[in-house]
Amino acid sequence: MTTDALIAAVDQMHLFDHASSTTPLQIPHILRLPNEIIETIISEASRIMQRRGAPKFLGWAYPEHEAQQLRSLALTCRRFYVLCAPYLWRDKEFILPREDDEKLQEQEDVQMATDILSRQQTILKQPFGCFVRSLCRDLSNGPHYNMNNSRLMAQLVCNLRALRIDFHPKARAEHYGLSFFIEHCPQLNELYLENCRDTYNDFHSLVRCERRLTSLTLLCCTIKQSTLNGIAQLCKRTLRRLMLQRVLIEPGDPDTHDSHNMTSATMTVSHVLPIPMPCYTQLFYHQQLTQLALSDPLSYPLIELIVRGSPQLSKLAIIVRESDPVCCTHALLLLAELKELHVLSLAFRNVHPLSTAYERLPCRAISSAWHYFADHLPQLQLIHVSASQLLLPADFFTRLLDSHPYLSHIMFHHIAYITNNAFEEYPAANDNNTPSISTIYRNELAHANNGIDAWKHDPGFEKHFLSFDQAYARGFRCFDENDNVCFVKGFEDWIRLD
Repeated sequence: MTTDALIAAVDQMHLFDHASSTTPLQIPHILRLPNEIIETIISEASRIMQRRGAPKFLGWAYPEHEAQQLRSLALTCRRFYVLCAPYLWRDKEFILPREDDEKLQEQEDVQMATDILSRQQTILKQPFGCFVRSLCRDLSNGPHYNMNNSRLMAQLVCNLRALRIDFHPKARAEHYGLSFFIEHCPQLNELYLENCRDTYNDFHSLVRCERRLTSLTLLCCTIKQSTLNGIAQLCKRTLRRLMLQRVLIEPGDPDTHDSHNMTSATMTVSHVLPIPMPCYTQLFYHQQLTQLALSDPLSYPLIELIVRGSPQLSKLAIIVRESDPVCCTHALLLLAELKELHVLSLAFRNVHPLSTAYERLPCRAISSAWHYFADHLPQLQLIHVSASQLLLPADFFTRLLDSHPYLSHIMFHHIAYITNNAFEEYPAANDNNTPSISTIYRNELAHANNGIDAWKHDPGFEKHFLSFDQAYARGFRCFDENDNVCFVKGFEDWIRLD
C-alpha cells in the first residue's frame, strides 16, 4: 500500500455523520487493524527506496523514511499522529552554523539541539530525543566545540542506533566526545566519523563498553593500532559494513601531537603511520562482511583473505597494487568467486600513504582471466575498473552483458584490444606444456591494440566506446588524458557540464 492510498483510506472517515452512523461497518477498514499492523504499513509505505540496495556505496544510509509522507499521514487523524510521531523523529540532523552566518546573527532566539531533543512529546509524554534512532551532527563549519553539550545530547538520545559526526579538520586539544554516545547509547551499532583523531583514546570506549558494531565508516581519521585490533576482535561476528578512507595509525603518546589541521603535512609531523599488514589480516580474517571499501592499496594475499573471509560480499571497492601478472590474474579469478557481488570498484594504483597523491598502474591480468570474469558474478549491477591499461579480449563486453541481466553501470578506463588469446581457459587447465601466465601477458602486451577503431566491430556497443576527448565532451571528468579508449554505460550522475 502506498502512502497516498493510506491517506485516502483514512479520509473516508470524514464522509460519515458520526452522530447517526455508529456501526462498525462504517469505520474505514484500515482503522479496524491493530496498531502493530498499521505501524508496519506506515513504516513500509514511507520508506525511502533505493537506499541500501542502490548500486553504490552508502556509508550513511539515513534517513530511512520520507518525512513529507510521514507528515501527511500524521495529519489525517489522532491515531495516525501517535503512530507517526516516533518516525518523524527517528532520523535527525543538526548542523553547527558558521560564526559568520548572517541568518544566525539576525535571529535573536536560536534553539540549541539539546533544547529540541529534550522537549516533551504532547501525547506520548516522552522527550523527542527518545525517538531518535539515527543522529547526524555536522560540526565541520568551525573548530569550536562544547563537551557539555555533547554529553547532554548523548543522554537525550538513549535509544540511538546509528551515529554520524563530521568534525572540523583542526585537531583538538582534548577528546572528541565520542565516549559520551558510546556510554549512554547501549543500542549503538553503526558509526560514521570524519576527521576524528584518536589522540586521547576516543575509539577505545568501543572496546571498553563492548559495542559490537554492524557498520563502521571512518574518513580521514586516526586510530590506535591496539584499539583497531580490539574492535576487529570484538565485532568479528557482527560487523557487516566497513569503509576506511585515509585512516592512519595514531601513535601511543599524546604529547607528540600538535593542533594543526589533518592534512598530509601535519600527518607526517605527527608521526602517524599506515595501517600495517598484520592489522588488516586480523580485521579481514573470517569477518563475513557484506560491504567493504578501502583507500589503502592491497596486494594479492590480502585480496585472497577478503574473498575467503567474506564470501557473501555484495559491495566491494578496493585499490589493487600488484605488479606480478600471476598474482594479478589470480586476484581477478578470486574476485569472480563472489557470487553475491552487486557493486565492484577496482582501481590499480600506487598510493602514497600520507597524502592523496597516486600513480595509476596497469592491470597485468591476462585476457583469458577477464573472459572467466565476464561469465561469473551473476548479481553484478555496477562495475568500475580504473587502470593505466587493461588487456581485454575482443568479445569481453558482449559476454559481460549477456551474462549479467542486471548490469546497468559499466565503466572501464584505457582498454586495449586483444585478438590472440594464447590460452582461452586458463583456470581449468593444468597442462605442463601450457605457457606460463607471465609469458602470455608479455605476448598479449606486445600485440595489444590501444586504438578505438578495433572495438567498433559491434554496432550495438559502438556508442559506449569513447576516446578521452569524447568522454570529456560528454561531461565525464573522471578520465585521464592517457585513457585512449574507455567503455561507459550508465553513470549519468557523474556527468558535469562546466
